[in-house]
Amino acid sequence: MAKVDQLGYVGAGTRDLDVWKAYTVEVLGQEITPDSDDRNVYLRMDDHHHRLLIEQADREDVSFVGWEVADANQMRLVAAQVEAQGVEVSDGTAAEAERRRMIEFVTFVCPHTGVAMEIGYGPEVQFVPHHLPTRPLSGFKTGPLGLGHVVLYTPDVVKAETFYQEALGFAASDRAMIPGIGTFATFMHCNPRHHSLAFIGIPDAPRRIQHVMFETLDMDDVGTTYDICLQRDIVSTSLGRHLNDRMFSFYFKNPSGWHLEYGYGAREIDPATWHVEHYNGLRGPGEWGHDGLLSMV
Repeated sequence: MAKVDQLGYVGAGTRDLDVWKAYTVEVLGQEITPDSDDRNVYLRMDDHHHRLLIEQADREDVSFVGWEVADANQMRLVAAQVEAQGVEVSDGTAAEAERRRMIEFVTFVCPHTGVAMEIGYGPEVQFVPHHLPTRPLSGFKTGPLGLGHVVLYTPDVVKAETFYQEALGFAASDRAMIPGIGTFATFMHCNPRHHSLAFIGIPDAPRRIQHVMFETLDMDDVGTTYDICLQRDIVSTSLGRHLNDRMFSFYFKNPSGWHLEYGYGAREIDPATWHVEHYNGLRGPGEWGHDGLLSMV
């Protein structure tokens, strides 16, 4: 089976790009690329041209999620698997590929979230000049693990998990279960990062995305970001450690009203030998902190 290799980029819409620009520099510590304009703001955090693209739009929500593959052949193989599930796939235009800073990509609308999913290859990489944080930060853990992870809402977690297994080659890392109800959330991997994609089963969520996670290279980066967010009153949860990926992290709001997570020290897995884990989705043993997580939408 063909599969995607990593989470490459996320695009999101906003009504106020200026607020996002200030937030990027002052809170996230990421760069705004010089080729950003009054319609598109590119956020750089590593050697990729960008990992987040914030675009002028009427909706404060995720616009698209980009998954990287090795080459055109892999892209077409994955596209064929998506089409075999009865979902229409179309080619991104040359202008759209230029805007994504990709050589080529295909796109489809996810039948379980309504989010545009993009499968592409050839991201623009800029190792010189090096990424320069806009405030003291050690950097982010990306490389072959990709951007981090993205968590989306869906009415049916089980069906979403099956689709991404069969269409994009993901595998389940673990599932959060609610006793007497069933699967509340599923966490999926496409490389050694514990999860690059996750779904939460909330049918009437106010938006399609819950959060995007960035993994820092130093625990102090989580702490200093937490202080900045406390000062701005945008903290969504307390500091904590997750049971499933062992990430030390916290969540905070962005200008569009959804959430970001800065974390450190997540465990990696071996996809070849991994067995799916299950745990209590309300509060599992070993989970601590993250007060406010269960009410976060």
